Amino acid sequence: MKKILLVEDEKILSEMYQEKLVQSGFEVFSAFSAEQGLKLIAEDGIDLVILDILLPKKNGIFFLEQKRFNPKISEIPVIVFSNYNDPDAQQKAKEYGAQDYLIKTSFTPAQLVRQVNKYL
Repeated sequence: MKKILLVEDEKILSEMYQEKLVQSGFEVFSAFSAEQGLKLIAEDGIDLVILDILLPKKNGIFFLEQKRFNPKISEIPVIVFSNYNDPDAQQKAKEYGAQDYLIKTSFTPAQLVRQVNKYL
């Protein structure tokens, strides 16, 4: 079973996406901050990360920046999934290794699952 790390600080959204991913056959771990996400990704054999950009304290760009310098986790694919539709953030996310930058309002949970499957 593939393991997904969902880094999302809004509890209701996190639960909704987690439920859809579990129904689709994934094991899902949740983090509510970039720091918590970095800790979980290093410990749990994660296959893919779904990452929000707007997080408390450190943002998703910080997560990507830290991830790329850690050889143990640098190759794990990341899909940025955020409502922060900023060209600079999108460019930085891609530079720092994000596979894709998706805007939440444009994707249903089922469509997100299709994107996840595309990168696994």
